[in-house]
This record gives sequence, structure tokens and C-alpha cells, in this order.
Amino acid sequence: MALLFLVLSARLLEAQWQVIEPGGQTICADGSAYKFFVYPGDAGKLLVEFEGGGACWDAATCATSIYSRRVASDPLAAGQGGLLVGIYDRANPENPFRDWTHLYVPYCTGDLHWGNRDTTYTAASGPFTVHHRGAVNAAAALSWAYENVPAPRQVFVAGCSAGGYGSILWSAHVMAHYSGASAVQLADSAAGVVPPGFFATPLSNWNAGAAWPSFIPALSLDRLDTSRLTMADFYTGVAGYYPLSAFSQFNRLADSTQVFFYILTKGALVTPEEWSAQMQASVAQVRSTSPNFFGYTAPGTEHCVINSPAVYTTEVGGVRLVDWIRTLAETRSPGSIP
Repeated sequence: MALLFLVLSARLLEAQWQVIEPGGQTICADGSAYKFFVYPGDAGKLLVEFEGGGACWDAATCATSIYSRRVASDPLAAGQGGLLVGIYDRANPENPFRDWTHLYVPYCTGDLHWGNRDTTYTAASGPFTVHHRGAVNAAAALSWAYENVPAPRQVFVAGCSAGGYGSILWSAHVMAHYSGASAVQLADSAAGVVPPGFFATPLSNWNAGAAWPSFIPALSLDRLDTSRLTMADFYTGVAGYYPLSAFSQFNRLADSTQVFFYILTKGALVTPEEWSAQMQASVAQVRSTSPNFFGYTAPGTEHCVINSPAVYTTEVGGVRLVDWIRTLAETRSPGSIP
């Protein structure tokens, strides 16, 4: 694969999205084949992006259509159709990642890119199996990066929605591998507001322990009480282990999709205001314990921003989101907004 990347790098002026089909143990939730995408750029700058697409964690949710079951992404076709916007728009001089090598990790397993288990659930219509192999798929994509982008100066690990949770878990592994790089993580619209004790269920059903960063003492599953685990705990653990790296979240105050999934995990109706209060409390908790964590919170109900034109137009307190992300990537210290 190293030879492949050298060939791609030699064609930067005519670069386009490349499709990689890793095979092996990779697979999507419905048994279809997995693939990921690479846009070659500056080998000294690596953007690793985890795609979003819902989640499922039990028979009731996994029997629905609230999560992606197969790879539906095709950035090559989207680019040819002029549909790549946000951080994918390489023609926009304001794009902080316009010249970076971009590894796009699709999502099709319902497990936040965390799983390594084929789980059989039983619904009213009978038993069915979901291939929760998000961690296997992500590891295959990262293996490609490790071989083909061996020594980047800068690494930025990002993702929106389910991909945001993939970004915080896998950032721990990426930063361990690229220990000499200036490293940043950004979760877009993935605050992780769930009821107490919720994480124990998906961790079990997905076998997330296989990819869990237990090498971080604060997150060691041997000592961690998963029935009390919160997303704030996860961020605090990873940020504390990598004090020279930066970690961050973007959220909107009334994100309708995050509110919807909070309702599902809680099993009861909640108001946007209740979710918002808990989201802000979670962000504040991480900020209070982790000086290398930063939040950007904006008004609105929309979900995900890095994959939309709004990444260039969103502004809070006189600070544009795109400028904040650029500062985050370049200095690892953009401050929190608001």
C-alpha cells in the first residue's frame, strides 16, 4: 500500500477520492462489504474523519432504521456532482483542511465505530444478527493510514454524530501511534447525553472493550465502573492522558437529533431544554478538569456542521466557527465559545 500512496502523492494536481476495499474481517451491519475513502494531500497533515449515521444497542433499536447498515457514502461521485461542501470543499480558500490528506471512515455498523461483535437480537419477527464491527472497520482504515502516512506533523481526528464518538475513542489510539505529531480531536454534535448507566448496555452488546483505550489508567476497564460511565468521564480520561493534545466538541443548544436519541436512551419524553442543560453541564464538567478541552456551542436545532456550508457561516460572540477550527488545528488552544 505504501507504493499506492506514492503513486497517489505524485498525482496531487489531479487528485480525487480513492476507494479502498480492505476485505479481511471488515463488514457492515447487514453483511455487505466495507470500504473507506482517501483524498491524497500533504502527507504532513492527516485528517481522520469518522462518518455519522445513528446507532442501535438492543433488539428494539436494532430492528429499526435509525442506523446505517451499509456504506452509502461515495465522496468521489459527490465531488463530481458538486455536492461536497463544508470541510470537503477543497476549492474554498477558507477551508482549514483544503490541502490535507483526508481519510474518510464510513459508518455502517450501528456501534459508534466501537464494536467488535456479531450480536443476535430477538424481535417480534424473530431473531436477527447485526454485525457490530465498527472497530474492526476503523482499525483497517487506520492501518492504511499508519502505513501510507507514516509521519505527519499534524493530525486532526474528527467526526459528526456517531462519528464524533468514534473520534474520541480512536483519537486515543491515533495519538499513541503518531506520538510526535501535533494532535487534535473534534466531535461535531456528539455530546453523549444519556441516562445514568446506559453505556453498560452497548459496551456489552457491541464488545467495545476490544477497542477500548484501556492503556489509559483512568479508562481501564479492569477498574472502571461502566454502570457509572459518562461521556465527560471519557473525555477527561483521554485529555488527561494526552495533555499536549487538544480535545473539543461542537454542539447546538437544541440539536433535534441529539434530543431524539436522548429520548430513545431514556425511554421517556424529554424537552430540548432538559437535554440542553445536561449537554452544557457535561461540557462544563470536562472544561473544569481538562485545560486542553474546548467547546464551541451555538444556537439552533441543526445536527452536524462540518459537512455543511454552515461551518463557514456559523458565528458566536464574534468568532466564526471555521476560524475557531483553524485555530484549534494550528495552535491547539482556541478557547471556548461562549
